[in-house]
Amino acid sequence: MGRRLPQAFFALSLLALALIVAAVWQASTPSWKTYQRQFLQLEAQGEPNAAAKAAVLATPLEIHQVLLPGLQRVDRCTTCHLGVDDPTMKNAPEPFRYHVGLGTNVPSKFGCTICHGGQGLATDQKNAHGNVDFWQTPLLAKDYIRASCGRCHKEGDIPGVPELAEGRHLFETQGCRGCHKLDGVGGSIGPDLSEEGASQRSPEWLEKHFLTPSVVSPGSAMPNFHFTREQARALTYYMLSLTNQDMGTYYSSLRTIPSSSYGRELFVEKNCIVCHAIGGVGAKVGPDLMGVTQRHSREWLDEQLVNPQLVYPGSAMPEYDLDTNSRKALVAYLATATSEDAQLILSGKKSTLTPEDAAIEAGKSNFARFGCAGCHGTELQGGVPNPNAQGGQVPSLLHLSDDYTKDEVIEVIRNGRMPPLDNASGPTPPLYMPSWKHLLSEEDIHEIVEFLWSKQQKAKDSW
Repeated sequence: MGRRLPQAFFALSLLALALIVAAVWQASTPSWKTYQRQFLQLEAQGEPNAAAKAAVLATPLEIHQVLLPGLQRVDRCTTCHLGVDDPTMKNAPEPFRYHVGLGTNVPSKFGCTICHGGQGLATDQKNAHGNVDFWQTPLLAKDYIRASCGRCHKEGDIPGVPELAEGRHLFETQGCRGCHKLDGVGGSIGPDLSEEGASQRSPEWLEKHFLTPSVVSPGSAMPNFHFTREQARALTYYMLSLTNQDMGTYYSSLRTIPSSSYGRELFVEKNCIVCHAIGGVGAKVGPDLMGVTQRHSREWLDEQLVNPQLVYPGSAMPEYDLDTNSRKALVAYLATATSEDAQLILSGKKSTLTPEDAAIEAGKSNFARFGCAGCHGTELQGGVPNPNAQGGQVPSLLHLSDDYTKDEVIEVIRNGRMPPLDNASGPTPPLYMPSWKHLLSEEDIHEIVEFLWSKQQKAKDSW
């Protein structure tokens, strides 16, 4: 027994020494050095003589990093991905292949992780690709990398990424804001989505959630909108682009400033024609906008869109949550708008718009813009499941006037309301009417009620 103890101690000492030697060897020969040696051998193959080959192979091995203070990150991806900006490497094997389609988005200015995800400071493959516990942004799947374009290019359509525009359109028209906040605007029943793209949820999870929300998140109050797979994919693109990241001045200056064509889309989307005419074509509630950019400076018009009551006290103009470049696009459109184009815009609307018609159209726009359709349906049909509420679902609004006055409905919109319980001892229904008085103006609320009353259907008399 006395002799076995020193032998065991000696064996353990040898094992510890071996582990130390292995750790030192591993630290001195990291995988990135292997990749760099392979890359140098690849480069040396193209050299014309032995001296040139030797010079290439003698290149010191070192970590490459890009400092990006404007993006608040440091990327070391090019330590292994050495040929990303070298067109001669377009047929090279990974990780040395040239990155096609970079354009002006060169790694020296943008790095890699802003688009691809991953952990920029890491220098081994597993950690660099973000496939480790507690790292929020692993590499995006190849199919979804283009969603990252929306992190910088936030306004208008992005060439080559139609899914972003479609996802944004679906979010605004399917009532998502009724339950979710985005940049401070929207309901609070569901989570705030302003930084959804920076969460740990994978693209696959998001897409499945849009297709079958109750399966992915049991007990979720989110209704099944019966999106197609293409629509779910477009919404996933849009969600992945929402990081709310504070970009530096350089990156902000490179954002796509929309053209007047995008301004026209906004003009139509916001239903401006229901209050304004262009060259005599349209409504007469507000001033005619023909030549408005000649009567007022662009700065005045921009302020009018931000705070109409400050610029023009008593104005009936609602406040719109438009970002800076969207306002620029709208003003750009007004500089080129014609009565002929206004006629085209009006072609899908009533030819004559009374003040009552204008209020109804504005209410319809607000109903969509603030996400009411998410619970009540685009046609006010209701039917969204709401466990333990009387009736078990969100009721239809098509017979609202049979049970309520306009003033009573206005009060409910202002202050919110919990639905009556089916079982008083049961759980609180997940869907409820939140208070909108801090987000909607009195004019917005009255216009929504006018829209609701325009859709009322009287119940048929029964025996």
